[in-house]
Amino acid sequence: MAAMEKGGAGAVLEYFQKKKEDDSSFFYSMQLDEDDMITNIFWADDRSISDYNLFGDVVCFDTTYKTNEYDKFAPFVGVNHHKQTIVFGAALLYDETTESFEWLFQTFLGAMSGKQPQTILTDQCAAMENAIGKFFPETKHRLCVWHIYQNATKRLSCVFHGPNHFATDFGKCVYDHENEVEWLSAWSEMLEKHGLTENKWLNDLFELREKWARVYGRQNFTANMMSTQRSESMNNILKNYLKSSYNLFRFFKHYERVLDDRHFKELTTDFSMMHTSPVLSAPVEMLQHALDVYTPEVFTLFQKEYIAIGDYVAKRVNKSEMVSAEYNVSLRGLGRNHLVNYVAANETIHCSCMKFSFGGILCRHALKALAKKDVRRIPPTYILNRWSKEAKARTISFYHSATPNDTVKQSFGKRYSHICRTFREIASVAAEHVELTLCADEAASQLLEKLVEKKMELVKANKWMVHSSDFELVEEED
Repeated sequence: MAAMEKGGAGAVLEYFQKKKEDDSSFFYSMQLDEDDMITNIFWADDRSISDYNLFGDVVCFDTTYKTNEYDKFAPFVGVNHHKQTIVFGAALLYDETTESFEWLFQTFLGAMSGKQPQTILTDQCAAMENAIGKFFPETKHRLCVWHIYQNATKRLSCVFHGPNHFATDFGKCVYDHENEVEWLSAWSEMLEKHGLTENKWLNDLFELREKWARVYGRQNFTANMMSTQRSESMNNILKNYLKSSYNLFRFFKHYERVLDDRHFKELTTDFSMMHTSPVLSAPVEMLQHALDVYTPEVFTLFQKEYIAIGDYVAKRVNKSEMVSAEYNVSLRGLGRNHLVNYVAANETIHCSCMKFSFGGILCRHALKALAKKDVRRIPPTYILNRWSKEAKARTISFYHSATPNDTVKQSFGKRYSHICRTFREIASVAAEHVELTLCADEAASQLLEKLVEKKMELVKANKWMVHSSDFELVEEED
């Protein structure tokens, strides 16, 4: 291509500048070394930034896919309201040093208006961990259990698939147990049973237990994810389009095709959601309510939990008619008890399994207790907007307060940034269909006329004054 005749760096810069011309909200940044050579690159389009605003509570970040002998492709991905993989941005990293990750995470935050995710899932990397601690101090860092399993099969190959069921015992330490004392006991028993009390890899893993064992992460929202396989999935999709021999310019063009494919799948799922509905397994008001509010994929998960309550027994713990009701809920009245507490006054319910905390939908144990109390609809607190059909029904009030705050009043730049964020959301919705675009164009023309009229009124009333200080803090929204 003609663009490549100018060299790789020139072609990349030209590509990004062209994207910026087509989409003013397109974000890119390149880190240069002392010889002005590109080392690391990050970019995110308008759709990715908008999706992060809605679904950026949980981010998977993976650096295991090599695009060529020099660069590692590192996507920031998450899940939307249909539980589909979505991309928040991507990077090409020359190395995996603390300095590179610090540059990347700082750049990512800049693109996302400083919003930190609630949880970030990564593979195990000390340099990455250092950078996360510095730039995502409010974020819970979890390690990918898939990578931990992969390492376990290699480092403990002599016992992992052996007759003594180490894999089963190890799996229980990853996923099971609802309190730390129980977990610590199970871990010790596993080491004793398999003769691994002196195993260095397991002892090192134990020191990191709060980052991978579910017992330590039940209270943190992860959208029910415990691995970076969303990123792995993204990388596998890319392999259908990319070859390691491709130059960077071709890489970006094929990457666009991947994003377009992701967006198309979401649109077709949205269309299907509007015109079809999952089948109710029983004519129950609770299920009908869930069907009305949840996307089909999430409703299916909720219905699975609800149908299971028939196999569970709930025994009242506190006999007095106090403010709250406590139940021990167990499968057929046997095995593990899950303690469920329900307060009718404010419609709050808590289960010791904490499925709602990390997954965002009520568990079968909580639903069993609600059924005992004859609660027929999902309490509002337990309907997460990110899983609802209305998750992408953007409204300006969702993003901004009804009246501009004091910061917006400070300067032209602050006001400009504020209004850019508002219209970014309008543009994102309008671009999804030609009729929406036409509707937005018409409304924008009317709004512009109204603003011009208002400006003239301010001028005539001698209220139109512009001070030089207004422009001291001008900052680019993009």
